[in-house]
Amino acid sequence: MQTQKQPDRWESSIIAAALAVAGTLFLSDKLGSLMFASNLLLHVVQRTAPVLLVALGLTLLFADHYAVVTEASDQRQESSL
Repeated sequence: MQTQKQPDRWESSIIAAALAVAGTLFLSDKLGSLMFASNLLLHVVQRTAPVLLVALGLTLLFADHYAVVTEASDQRQESSL
């Protein structure tokens, strides 16, 4: 049962089609700059990937060390109670 607040299905379809056409026109106008930006981004990611992997590894190493230290201090506090 449809309430008055919900639009009819054909109205929703027309709105979706209009938005798709507007989006296509916008993207076709900006396609050249988007392709250049994506190509540049790909090169930047490829060149910085080793540095990012090392940073991620160090972050995980320090997080693991901090978790072990925190766990040990929690055990000492429990044993002293």
